[in-house]
Amino acid sequence: MKLFLMIYDVDFDEDVMEMLDICCVTGYTKWDRVFGKGKKSDPKLSDAVWPGYNCAVAVAAENSMEDELVTAMEALRGKLGDKGFVVYELPVLRVI
Repeated sequence: MKLFLMIYDVDFDEDVMEMLDICCVTGYTKWDRVFGKGKKSDPKLSDAVWPGYNCAVAVAAENSMEDELVTAMEALRGKLGDKGFVVYELPVLRVI
């Protein structure tokens, strides 16, 4: 099992949610109004100096679903370009 943590510009929220729906993801955790700065982006702090914010979604994917989800996330990354969408893949050692 893997945990995929997606952090993306709020402008891409509809694209990400649609991708999860197409992949038949039935469970996820979503955070709205996430602030920060990436290697390839300006800060997003939702203020006058650094406007905008991100969203974050975590999906725990069973082994049988991992390849489909990775393929969909890579396709979405290609569609959205080099900025505003990043995915971290983490191993899930145990679910309690």
